[in-house]
Amino acid sequence: MTDRVRLVVTGHDQTGRAVVVRDAEVTPTDPEFGPKWRIWAADGLVRLPDRGEDPAFDGPLIPKPGGVHVFVLTLPPRFNPDAMVDTSDPVRAVETARRYMAANVAVLADPNPAGTYGTIPGFTGLHATASVDCLMQLSGEAVFVLEDAEVTLRPGDWLVANGVVHAWRNDRDDPAVLVAVVVGAEHAGIPRRTR
Repeated sequence: MTDRVRLVVTGHDQTGRAVVVRDAEVTPTDPEFGPKWRIWAADGLVRLPDRGEDPAFDGPLIPKPGGVHVFVLTLPPRFNPDAMVDTSDPVRAVETARRYMAANVAVLADPNPAGTYGTIPGFTGLHATASVDCLMQLSGEAVFVLEDAEVTLRPGDWLVANGVVHAWRNDRDDPAVLVAVVVGAEHAGIPRRTR
């Protein structure tokens, strides 16, 4: 993956003809963990034909139920959310990370006490969102961290995360680049763990 992302957007002109309305590079944003390029986002149903204008989207990451957000995400080499906080006290580390994510990402409130998920590498980044996240690994390798397990994604692998508690890591020396299609969903809330 390059640092350059080109976006071509189509629409219809005033005569009803299909046209290219935009052909330009997307400017990346730089969230707390690496560059992200918003490709397309909408907070609800899009009606066509249209003029190819950007739909309404409050963002920054999770669309409203029925909405969609398509973006490219890069996890820098050796990214681990645990490196962002002092993990000598795991409970305090999770509490600090949860406050940060609640202020910067549309995460769901977690009814489980901090520290109940264990300390698998990446544990401080565990969170859930009201969304179905469909991701494809483009280059490098990303580690999808669950409460008690992890899955390594390699180029060409797809992952569908259905509103589960998760985090991300990159254990390698090269960037991990993914493309994501996030669909906003109704979510009844993170289940309280019984064990």
